[in-house]
Amino acid sequence: VVMTTEKKPFVLRDEVHGDMSYDGILRSVIDHRYFQRLRSIKQIGLAEYVFPCATHTRFQHSLGAAFLASSYFESLVQAWVQHPIEISEPSGGTVFHTKQTAELCNQVYASAESYQFWYRATVMAGLLHDVGHGPLSHTFEYLNLQQDFAAPIDASQGVVREFLKAQASAGRLMHEDISVLYIGLILKDLEKAEVLTEVEARAFTLAVCGLVRRKLAAGKFAAKYAAELDSVLGEAGVIGGEMFHRLLRPLISGTFDVDRLDYIQRDGRNCGVPAGAIEWRRIVTKVVPCLAHHANERGEPKEVVLLSNMRNQHVLDDFVFSLFQMYTQVYLHPKIVAMEEEIKRLLRERLKPSKPFVLTLERHSELSDEGFLGVLKRDFEMAEIQSVLRREPGYRFKVASFSAGSGLADEYRSRGYQELDAQDRPMLKDLLGVFLYQQQGEGAGQDTLLRAWEDISPVAKDFRFISYTPEIWVLRTD
Repeated sequence: VVMTTEKKPFVLRDEVHGDMSYDGILRSVIDHRYFQRLRSIKQIGLAEYVFPCATHTRFQHSLGAAFLASSYFESLVQAWVQHPIEISEPSGGTVFHTKQTAELCNQVYASAESYQFWYRATVMAGLLHDVGHGPLSHTFEYLNLQQDFAAPIDASQGVVREFLKAQASAGRLMHEDISVLYIGLILKDLEKAEVLTEVEARAFTLAVCGLVRRKLAAGKFAAKYAAELDSVLGEAGVIGGEMFHRLLRPLISGTFDVDRLDYIQRDGRNCGVPAGAIEWRRIVTKVVPCLAHHANERGEPKEVVLLSNMRNQHVLDDFVFSLFQMYTQVYLHPKIVAMEEEIKRLLRERLKPSKPFVLTLERHSELSDEGFLGVLKRDFEMAEIQSVLRREPGYRFKVASFSAGSGLADEYRSRGYQELDAQDRPMLKDLLGVFLYQQQGEGAGQDTLLRAWEDISPVAKDFRFISYTPEIWVLRTD
């Protein structure tokens, strides 16, 4: 592990965002071997076999997400300090706590130490939100490999350990849960190297884990998490507490989070799909989280909503359309899905209980895309996977795709095609209430017109219910 306490900013040049700067503590996170492993994991898995230039990595994406997180954080605080929004009336049962939000942001802004802590916590969350991803992107996650993460779970503390134990006992750890494990270990190493004090390491661990894994902070462990976070922040002398943490969650995991803001642009550029041309600067500076009691029955978080001026509706609508286009043209491209499903089929046939592949954290940390394919070829005699990916004779297939319910199933079945049992992939991973406002007048006479985004925008209304899952049929031509 390489650690640095240099005060000189660490500047990188990025293909999407230009120059990106990180301070010494953030550079220590970047230099950690658990983060560096992302250099060997491609951002969109098997997409390069359809889009040859899509060889960019999780490492590049995570740096970009962290850069966006820094801009998002600064814009959030400045918005509430310089131009606070005043909303006194509820809308559709949602109560907006604008005064409390403004007060919190002013308190954090007035404390240089607290501002710096929250800034770094937000950027760390951007850096580490994908650190738990395995090789072959999401394909790896659905292989149902046997897991053994007992040791690192036991080494974690407090509510984080309780949460991870519950996740493991309920089935399996997903990449977000594995990210939580890595975050704890990375920050513990920074403590050992005296880059962070013991209390700073605990405070950053809790704050960053709760940003990366919203289920930890806003699920059934919410009360324990809030109490533990407030306790360690108080010990560290950080102002804002769990209430300020709520404002930061949509930046890392939400409708317009830094993950999507980066990958839509980065993936679109590297795949040659122009849909990634979103106005990210307008979103980062003009979409503002606000504390609220958000009455809803749709599974949305109830403690925070997003506010934006009505003038920005087209920016939000463009974002939605770009995301949909990326799903239809890239993420659910039928040939990519077909290759993923073919690999899963081969794994189901070859991974026998007598010779299980047990995934530990140390083994997980050593796996790259190429390394995992090598393990499958060497240990499980699965050279067919390489043959599928390299389109060798005997392992080629034709793919057909059309919308569900089109009535073409019988025709393709009669031609020898087999339907893939593809994973359902809803586009919205985390819903948040989004409200558009328009303020008229100034000072005490100011009047705020407020409407839910989906009530104004037909794009937003339809988008909420989209779960794009086409029928995909394969004809093997061996």
